[in-house]
Amino acid sequence: MTIRNPIETLARWFRMAVCLLLALLFQAPPAHALVDQTWISSEGLDSGGCLALAPCATLAYAIRQTSAGGTISVMDSGIYGTATIDRSLTIRSEYGQMSMVASITVNAASTDKVMFDNVALECIAPARSIAYGYGVQVLKAGDVLFNRVSIKDCLASSTVGAGVYIYSTTNCRVTLNDSVMFNNRVGVLVSSTDGMAHAKIYRTLFLANSESGVRVIGTGNDAIMADNNMLGSTKSMDLQSGGASRSFGNNSMTSGDTPILMSQY
Repeated sequence: MTIRNPIETLARWFRMAVCLLLALLFQAPPAHALVDQTWISSEGLDSGGCLALAPCATLAYAIRQTSAGGTISVMDSGIYGTATIDRSLTIRSEYGQMSMVASITVNAASTDKVMFDNVALECIAPARSIAYGYGVQVLKAGDVLFNRVSIKDCLASSTVGAGVYIYSTTNCRVTLNDSVMFNNRVGVLVSSTDGMAHAKIYRTLFLANSESGVRVIGTGNDAIMADNNMLGSTKSMDLQSGGASRSFGNNSMTSGDTPILMSQY
């Protein structure tokens, strides 16, 4: 029988204990299951599942924790960064219309539904040297709805600076209802190379957007308008390269191109 040196045995057990401790410290954390409801707050932390009592800090992190068809609730005003929405999702203000300094891209499936409800998007935070070119860019989705949304100060880009920039690669319907586009380079920019971008704009105020309230570029791309007020732009309506606009005849426009008149019925 081999008799081990007690010091050698102790050292061996010590090495095993250290290895076990390191394995426990550095093992991958358990994955969190996606949930239907998440929360973000300016005082949050990007960890865990973004629950109401432990909200997350950025929109991008919260999207990764939220299941398709779920809702992200904004608990307070803050800087929430850049993010891409890649599934059906709702972003909704929790208490009143909270202000989000953010720039969001929608690049989801052609059947997905994305909704922004009762939020205020801002493109600049000068003290933090933040200046985004657009509030929301829509690349792909089935439907995108802006309901009671305000977007302001999207001026940083000279080519795509817009509150809402629609450049979709498949047929996509973007609807604005009861919203405000204020002090952007362009309020809503509708453009795509294949004529797949379509905007429906109802009861929305376009104010002091420096170049145009609504700009539509390219054959097949269009904007249908009803009961909107468009003030303080070089061109309230700007139609370029075959882009079209149709109006029910109840829009207030102070300058720019004339939409095609549609019958009310």
